[in-house]
Amino acid sequence: MTNVSINTVESALNSYLEAISDSCLVYENVNIKEALSRILYEDIIIKTDQPPYDRALIDGYAIRSTDVAYASYSDPITLKIIEEINVGNKEKIKISAKEAVKISKGAFLPENADAVALPEDVQAENDTLKVFRSIIPDSCVAKLGEDMKAGEVFVKKQRKLRPQDIGGIIGIGYRQVKVFKKPVVTIIPTGSELVPIDVEPDEYQIISSNGYILKGFVEQLGGVGRISAIVNDDLNQVRRAISRALEVSDMVLVSGGSSSGSRDYTLKAVESLEKSKIIAHGVSMRPGSHVLLAIVDNKPVIGLPGHPVSNMTCFNVFGKPVLRKLAGTPRSFWQERKDTIKLDAFLAKNIKSPEGKEDYVRVRLIEKEDGKIMAYPYTGKSSFLSTLVKSHGVIRIPAECTGLYEGDRVEVMLF
Repeated sequence: MTNVSINTVESALNSYLEAISDSCLVYENVNIKEALSRILYEDIIIKTDQPPYDRALIDGYAIRSTDVAYASYSDPITLKIIEEINVGNKEKIKISAKEAVKISKGAFLPENADAVALPEDVQAENDTLKVFRSIIPDSCVAKLGEDMKAGEVFVKKQRKLRPQDIGGIIGIGYRQVKVFKKPVVTIIPTGSELVPIDVEPDEYQIISSNGYILKGFVEQLGGVGRISAIVNDDLNQVRRAISRALEVSDMVLVSGGSSSGSRDYTLKAVESLEKSKIIAHGVSMRPGSHVLLAIVDNKPVIGLPGHPVSNMTCFNVFGKPVLRKLAGTPRSFWQERKDTIKLDAFLAKNIKSPEGKEDYVRVRLIEKEDGKIMAYPYTGKSSFLSTLVKSHGVIRIPAECTGLYEGDRVEVMLF
């Protein structure tokens, strides 16, 4: 029997993330219209000054501010309207002293003009314009390069592209962008007792459901999840399944068989593969202490316990940060768990916790009439699917703590 070496959650996770080479991170070119929510691989650089020319910000009249410096309602200044410029008009127009041009919002500002007068501050009649107040230079004008200069970084790499990012990138002339390739994750359900979802189980069989939980999480995180056929508790079958998965995947999750029992083959199967390295097998946490963290041919392979709660907990603690790294998100997101949505609540009852193990307790959240959010813990067995469905998140109890008390303020990591 293989001995299980016990690691802290933090040391195991940090060692694992550092062992995953940046060479695993690859990019692909995509049409910017299809890039929403993708992770940017490289900085987007401004190609030309923005705006690319001096332009009007409103519909009005382009003028020289010096001509109307002393205009007032009691003593308006009269200008001559010499032309009209609409958006898209490329004709070069120049104004001289005491001249004005009617201009549309977004149109090219005439040479020598340095401001646009608002319609409510003027009175136009035929080719005559009366201006009733002074206009300061650059009023209602967007100057060349005022927003952005050529060569500046517009969007930094590793940004998850939002709708406004897409519009902005299109607006500065990009049609293709480099984004991190979506990590392909193969999930291998193992266990001779498992049957597919389209098979009616007998009393000793279990419908294989963990894979669908994991696939859902993978795809929520921006990966591509694929579930392999069920693999029986057989060393050769498990080895072949992992080997095949590695050929077509960036990451492999083996569901079940990660412990050290006589029918748990994940560790042995991984060890038998070429270019394999075990980073951790056994972590001081509950549930999920028998998680396996390995690298095979420069790709992460995680052996997850078969019990649903342990399975999902281990994925959230270890699989999620690894997937975030493979997806190209910034280090702070996958190393410091900044991508996890958290909520403060008050514990509804006491919880006992084993000293020396980092404890992840599922909780159900209920908002009381006074607005206080209460967290009701589920301490049922890790094989109970019902607690996963009923719970909203988990609270983490440090290894040095032996429990929490009713009324304690807790931080809930939402699923």
